[in-house]
Amino acid sequence: MLRLIIICSAGNKYAIAIKKENGHAKRVERKVHYIYTFYTNYSYTLGVHFLTSWDDGYTLDLRIADLLDRYGLQGTFYICPHAQHGAQMLSREQIASLSGRHRIGAHSMTHPNLTEIAAADAEREISESKQWVEDETGKPCTAFCYPYGAVNNAVKNAVKEAGFTEARTTEDLAFSAVDPFLQPVSLQIAPFPMRMRFHPLWKALDPLGPLRSRYRKLRSIGTPYSAMMSWVALAKSLYIHAKNTKQEFFHLYGHSREVEKYGMWGDLEDFLRFVRECSK
Repeated sequence: MLRLIIICSAGNKYAIAIKKENGHAKRVERKVHYIYTFYTNYSYTLGVHFLTSWDDGYTLDLRIADLLDRYGLQGTFYICPHAQHGAQMLSREQIASLSGRHRIGAHSMTHPNLTEIAAADAEREISESKQWVEDETGKPCTAFCYPYGAVNNAVKNAVKEAGFTEARTTEDLAFSAVDPFLQPVSLQIAPFPMRMRFHPLWKALDPLGPLRSRYRKLRSIGTPYSAMMSWVALAKSLYIHAKNTKQEFFHLYGHSREVEKYGMWGDLEDFLRFVRECSK
């Protein structure tokens, strides 16, 4: 893994990295639209910045962290103190340990839809979660993730006012961002092209929902039909697309609980291994 270094010169913004080419170090310089502090957590692989983030703060996040460490990749873990889905959450000791290996971001205090609660309550959820993460890790918390990806102008402004410098949504199939407080993702690790669970009942009427809802966008960027046959094939195809078209990043996100629920640990490791191989 190679660290990406950000510098400013005469008001212009550049991303500077060093990569290996034919066994020799090569300086890479690229002008970017904005500077994020999280760039220091990028893995720079043959022209595309690899980002990965994991939501909620489940104990299984430690297994994700182990995989990232194995393949020399850095991640951001957005944690929340509120227990969810009856799953075991990270303990205080585990959070402190994880923060020594990867970055920790805030994800609210009780995981509400921030656009559906009173403004004062939303502001409290946001500001208190920042303080909570800082208390748990002993480090500044600059990154926020909107629960359910729900955000409007009021919520976005509250995140800014709380002192965060960036925030992530769940908008997918994106490879660049223009607003640090509306960062999209490229792909979620989840069953594809078919659902694996059919509750609530309406999902049984739309078994190919994961493919149907993304098909038009996937075809618009030239995704081959063969890449739509499995999640791993899609992930690799989109990563290569991001690299070949010189996109700003590829951002994988997910929930460790769902990786466990759907038995996708092998798929995840296959893809992370692929990302590492692309960096050689």
